Amino acid sequence: MKKSTFLIVSAVAAFLLTTVDVPARKMKADQLVALHLKSIGENLVWKNRVAQGLGTMDIRVGGQGKLGGPAMLLAEADKIRTSFNFGHTQYPQETLIRNGDKVDVAYISPGVRSQLGTALWDNFPRLAQEGLYGGVLSTDWALLDLRKKRAKVRYRGLKKFEEKELHELEYKPKKGVDYRIRLYFEPETYRHVASSYRLSVPGGMGRGLVDIAGDGRTGGGAGAGGATAPGGGGFSGPQYNTRPGPSDGPANQNRINLVETFSDFKQVDGLTLPHLYRITLNVDAQSGFVGHWEIKIDRMSHNRKIAARAFAIK
Repeated sequence: MKKSTFLIVSAVAAFLLTTVDVPARKMKADQLVALHLKSIGENLVWKNRVAQGLGTMDIRVGGQGKLGGPAMLLAEADKIRTSFNFGHTQYPQETLIRNGDKVDVAYISPGVRSQLGTALWDNFPRLAQEGLYGGVLSTDWALLDLRKKRAKVRYRGLKKFEEKELHELEYKPKKGVDYRIRLYFEPETYRHVASSYRLSVPGGMGRGLVDIAGDGRTGGGAGAGGATAPGGGGFSGPQYNTRPGPSDGPANQNRINLVETFSDFKQVDGLTLPHLYRITLNVDAQSGFVGHWEIKIDRMSHNRKIAARAFAIK
C-alpha cells in the first residue's frame, strides 16, 4: 500500500471511530461525554429555558401523604430556580434558587426547611453551584463545559442502576466534596437519565436531617392527625429524627442518598430534553425517610424574558 493511501485510510478509520458507538469496555470518559452532548442536539447553548408543569410530593417512609400543585424550572446562564407550589399550610412550597455562586433554599415555615430543602442546604450544598442539580434542564449543566468546571470525570463501565444497565461516570468537582457523585447514561442513546449523590455522616456530627416540625419530635411530627392536602390527599409530617443524641456513637452512620432521574424525552427547539424530572431522598437513619418530588413538564420554551427577581436571593 502506498504511503498516501495508507494515510487516507487511517484518517477515515479515525473519523469513523469518533462517530460510531464505542464498545463499553473501551469507552473513555471524554468519549462518553461527547456522545452524551451529541444526544441532546446541535445547538446546546440557549439564553434561557422555562419549563412548567405539575409538581408532586410523595412521602413513603418516615411520614405519609401526597401533595400536588403547579411547578416550574427556570434556567438562565449560571442561574436556576425550581419551585413547587403546594398551597398547604404546613408545606406551602419548595424552592431552590442558584444565582452564580450563591444558593438559597426557601424555608417552609420560619427557620424550618423541608426534608428535601435540608438535604440540599446542609448535605449537598455544591450540587447547584456545580451545575449538577437539574441535569440537562440546567443551562449550566456540568458536562457542557468540563474545562470551565475543572472537574475530573472517570468512566466506570456499565453498571446496574435501578435494575438497568447504564454507563456510569464518576464526577469529582475541582473543590472536593465529602459525598460520592455518579452520573448515569443510557447505552443506546447516551442520554443522561440519572444522578446519584451519597453521603455517610457519623452519628453526633449534627448533619442529619430534622423533622418537618423542626422540634425534634419523633411521634407524629408536624401535621400529625392527617391534614388535608389540595385535591383531598392526606398529609402528615415525617416520623423520624436524626439529630444527634446521647446514644449516637462514632460507629453510627447516617446514610443520605439523593437521586435525580430524568425520563420522557421529547424534542423542543431542536433539543432532546426530559419532561419528567424526579428527585428521591432516602435517609437511612433511625426510622428512616423516603420521599419523592417530581415535575411532569407539559410546557417548555427557550429565550423568553425572565424577570431578574426570579433568581433574586435575599
